Amino acid sequence: MSAKSERKKVRKEMVATYIRSNPCEGYDAIAKRVNDEIAKLGDTGTFANLTGIDTKLGLPRGTSWEMSGMADWYTFEEN
Repeated sequence: MSAKSERKKVRKEMVATYIRSNPCEGYDAIAKRVNDEIAKLGDTGTFANLTGIDTKLGLPRGTSWEMSGMADWYTFEEN
């Protein structure tokens, strides 16, 4: 087996091991974590707080904005 094939095999095994030890979170699990953080803010939460939640939980920017329902409210709000 060539050195390149051996490295490829080792990388593939490492990825498989990582995936087994770190299963993907589903939408429900992520939503629960975000909603728990939003609940801690209470009525005093700001848009900056939502960005902070994304950063704290390691989520893409705007995730907590979407999950809080604010995005829908602004989308469907009539003038």
